[in-house]
Amino acid sequence: MSSPHEPGGPRDSLVRAQFAPDTARSAPDEPARLALVVDNHDTAGRLVRVELSGPLARYTKPRRQPRLDLQSRRQHEITLEVRPEETRPEGGHAYDLHAVVIDDKLETVVYTCAARVGVERFPQLATRAEKSSPATVTDRGVVQLRVHVRNSGNVPLLVDAQRVNPQLWVRDDDRRKDERLRAARRVIRSERSVPGRTPERLRPRQSHDFDLLAEPPAYLVGTGPRHWWVPVGIRSDGLDPECVFTEFVQQPRVEVEQRMVWLAAAVGVALLVLVVFMVVLAT
Repeated sequence: MSSPHEPGGPRDSLVRAQFAPDTARSAPDEPARLALVVDNHDTAGRLVRVELSGPLARYTKPRRQPRLDLQSRRQHEITLEVRPEETRPEGGHAYDLHAVVIDDKLETVVYTCAARVGVERFPQLATRAEKSSPATVTDRGVVQLRVHVRNSGNVPLLVDAQRVNPQLWVRDDDRRKDERLRAARRVIRSERSVPGRTPERLRPRQSHDFDLLAEPPAYLVGTGPRHWWVPVGIRSDGLDPECVFTEFVQQPRVEVEQRMVWLAAAVGVALLVLVVFMVVLAT
């Protein structure tokens, strides 16, 4: 990390200021803590105020400083905390934080200094299935699934969404539903492949909707709809793969009532009993 700009002020200024340290690193979950030391070398007291500027000023607390009544040949220390947001400023770069010391009575700048703070990379994605209500398809019709992805970190990312093997799809009425959902999530997270051939480049705070086509297995005759969960792998160049479950409803081409199924089953059982009875009588 390079050094910040050299401090400066009028040559005859007896008020000095300096950051300690003048270089630091910060992250959204680990702020940089700096001390701004304002020193009065004058034989008389001075009333001054400190104003912060530069790209990191908005992320520094406290943002506004009270007026300082500097006693003769005394110094005052101000504790500052630089905490960048999750999405800005962009990570992987160093930024200057400037402090300007102003004589409150004369309204003149008596000294300036700067610290250079590096913002760590913080890659992160927020994902969710886009539709609030699942899409509906009949038999083997093609259904469109949509996944919403937002870059919620502070660095650009190449992102792609890929539908996984249909063998990992899970029906809502499956007795092992939870187990199969966990298995599908483990499979996706264990893959370490790079994003697809045409990934989307998302800058911090930018989002994109990925549209995927899915074709379920045939469902010619049934008593009601099937509810499917389709795992989608979200892959980027800076994060581990993430799993998002999208859903759709599959209707049978020919739907029969449940009572008709039970009636057919009863008739079948009766015929089977009758056949067995006839065989027994014949022997």
